[in-house]
Amino acid sequence: MNNPPHVRSAAETPHPVGRRAVKVTAAACALGLLATATAIPNWTGADGPAPSPPSPSTTAASQSAVAPCLSPAALTAAQLKARAQQNLDPSPTHLPESTPARHALKAVTVGPSGCDSIPGRFAYVHLLQWATDTAIAGNSTTTRIVLFEEQRWRADDASGRVVRSRYPDGNQPTDDSTYYPGELDGPIGPIAADPAALNANIDATQPRFLGPTSVIRGLVSLLGWRTPNQAARTAVLTVLRDTPGITYHGSVTDRAGRTGIGVSATSDDIRFLLILNPTTGELLAYERAALTPPPGSDRTGPLVDDYQLFLVHTRADSSSNS
Repeated sequence: MNNPPHVRSAAETPHPVGRRAVKVTAAACALGLLATATAIPNWTGADGPAPSPPSPSTTAASQSAVAPCLSPAALTAAQLKARAQQNLDPSPTHLPESTPARHALKAVTVGPSGCDSIPGRFAYVHLLQWATDTAIAGNSTTTRIVLFEEQRWRADDASGRVVRSRYPDGNQPTDDSTYYPGELDGPIGPIAADPAALNANIDATQPRFLGPTSVIRGLVSLLGWRTPNQAARTAVLTVLRDTPGITYHGSVTDRAGRTGIGVSATSDDIRFLLILNPTTGELLAYERAALTPPPGSDRTGPLVDDYQLFLVHTRADSSSNS
């Protein structure tokens, strides 16, 4: 399954599958917001409100009531078109004042998720992704936003299936690809539940010498294809906490209107942001934002060029979506 021409991949570089590059789209326990294409409210842009950070005591108390694992159905072509045509503020997500993640994340406890008890051979990840499609003509470029929906099934032997739709649909509106053992790239097996092993997995996808942004990109690459259990989600927060240069932003709202905690890192005026569920540690969203327009671009200011909204991370017995 090939990426559309000129469309920037889900992280800074494409995430290959077998010998083909695919775009990583995103997921975290859904709130039933995708019953229709308009069920997901517009996201908070640069001028949006900055709610107060979640209270650690409130977070701990809420863990006693585990929300059910809700897995929304895929959008119809009409729903995907309607969602893509909603007006979005293209500027980066507004972030509250930052503090070092090393200190702030110590107050965050990873609790159980309703999806932790779902059995199945396959990790199942369902996500939406808004990505820039850049056309180059002579010395100038023009940019538009393309919306992708992707359903991913991945077994521990790196086999699986990917169903992907897009709008505008171009020459191939839907792609359904099956992969045999070893064909899906990345570490074999589930995501590591030990921080040292998880760091090794990240190094295998994004070399750590590239700085703290490589940790965020590496985690998105791993979590985009896997469903971490509670221990693995705890390891994710431990790695983020122990990585110098990663900052914590308190409450941040994703494009589904869900409030999570934001952690980010910036390099070369590119900001990489994760939004995590404050009670379970599940990944809600990922954003890559160019804080200054590149030379020769038609952009006039900061712009989000990749946004992944994770609808659910769960498990499934088969790779059928029936």
